[in-house]
Amino acid sequence: MSMKSDVKPVVLSANGVAFTGRTRLRGYALQSNTTTGGTAGSATINGLTNPTTVSSDASSGVYIPLTVPPGQTETLNIPEDGVLYVDGVGATSVTNSTLILFIDK
Repeated sequence: MSMKSDVKPVVLSANGVAFTGRTRLRGYALQSNTTTGGTAGSATINGLTNPTTVSSDASSGVYIPLTVPPGQTETLNIPEDGVLYVDGVGATSVTNSTLILFIDK
């Protein structure tokens, strides 16, 4: 049995860079910050345009839009080698939610 790497959680409750440099996204959890009947939570995972800015390009191959119903949590474990982010990973459009990215570090 071979270990692929260490996977670390990075918590984002606002737009920002989670990690700068080559990494793989292994999974995520998006948790709504509002109660049932409130506003849905959302976030967008994407690569970086430079070390301090997350790309807003919806046509990139690593753009992942997420939504979660009020009072709920959405999780996904990405199989095999995950999603490769060559220059880093972060989130934009983080609204009414907390995003946890599980990445190789």
